[in-house]
Amino acid sequence: MSAEAIKPSPKKIVVDGFLDDPYTAYRQFLAEGSIHFVDIGTGLQAAFSYPLVYSLLRDPRFSSKRTGAFMRAIPEEYRSNYSILVKMLGLWLLFMDPPEHSRLRKLMNKGFSPAVAELLRPRIEAIADEMLDALTDESEIEFMSQFAHPLPVKVIAHLLDIPESMHKDLIRWSDAIAIMIGNPQRTLEQCTAAQDALLSLTEFFRGVVAKRRSNPGTDLISLLLQIEADGEMLTEDELYAQCAMLLFGGHETTRNLIGNGIYTLLQYPDELQRLCAKPDLIRSCVEELLRYQSPVQFITRLAKEDLEIEGTNVCAGEPILLMLGAANRDPKQFGNPDIFDPTRANNSHLAFGAGPHFCIGNQIARLEAQTAILKLAQRFPKMSFANKRPQWAPNYALRGFKSFPLNLR
Repeated sequence: MSAEAIKPSPKKIVVDGFLDDPYTAYRQFLAEGSIHFVDIGTGLQAAFSYPLVYSLLRDPRFSSKRTGAFMRAIPEEYRSNYSILVKMLGLWLLFMDPPEHSRLRKLMNKGFSPAVAELLRPRIEAIADEMLDALTDESEIEFMSQFAHPLPVKVIAHLLDIPESMHKDLIRWSDAIAIMIGNPQRTLEQCTAAQDALLSLTEFFRGVVAKRRSNPGTDLISLLLQIEADGEMLTEDELYAQCAMLLFGGHETTRNLIGNGIYTLLQYPDELQRLCAKPDLIRSCVEELLRYQSPVQFITRLAKEDLEIEGTNVCAGEPILLMLGAANRDPKQFGNPDIFDPTRANNSHLAFGAGPHFCIGNQIARLEAQTAILKLAQRFPKMSFANKRPQWAPNYALRGFKSFPLNLR
């Protein structure tokens, strides 16, 4: 089957204003069908409707081994320069299929159970309180750099027992990887920066793991070194890779959830005041924030074989985008999907995915967002947008702010 021979011209999805508001484009595509061939820097099939995205997330005919697809936008003569990048990302749990994925997921699940997450609550609350105390005398802050960004870094660094002196380097390396992963039309410079960051992270964790072997503690790395399941353990390369993935996933999307959450609540000031008056709403509020302004807007899968999906041919090896942000605004799944409703019932959003790759750190991310958003709202109930407009980061997949000036009083 020749994909190129039968595909129409791709429909443009990235139009003026798309970064500020992708949902207008999503509404149009949803109204016209469940799957479309779109131009998002390169032509790709994309699933938009909730039922289709949900089913494809669970469909074993699609593969998560998609790191090679990151090179599609790179001229062929340069792709060999990034073989290390592709290989190292391929060791991440995020980019594996069964049986490798099943083995690693089983090994790592013990470190991310609801009980483990709950044990973190006092530490997360203490981190948030300490950061808010430092803002007591401030009237206007840059919210992302002064709160939303460093808080999850402090939490994941606590989990991994990484000293605060390394936090800025960890943020820099993680951001370089996020820029490359989140932009389908990635550049040579972005790939080079991501590869350099992964090499630096691996070398850093090589030293950390060596220290934990000789002097184990109660941190997650020590736990991963001790866990045995069916007589298996993580290999050295797998261990370094999962540490890098946990650092990336543990801060990149959570900081966007916190930033997107405060942005949304400021757009709905009545809901912000209701949350302050009824703090028990915070759990359902965060679930609605995950649906309404999803930190991950889309992910990619690769077809393992030639397939037909709702009348559309997808060839073996071809990527397909699963538009989580669109599925979470599908009017056939959610009533009034473009209205933020913290009391929404049956909120089965796909912000954390579904199926075997359902986000392993979802419990910790939820707890961080609940703690950070509620404490901020209670400490500064009169907070408001500053005069300077918040600026979305130029990242189509990982939705969050580059800058967010915020008045606290």
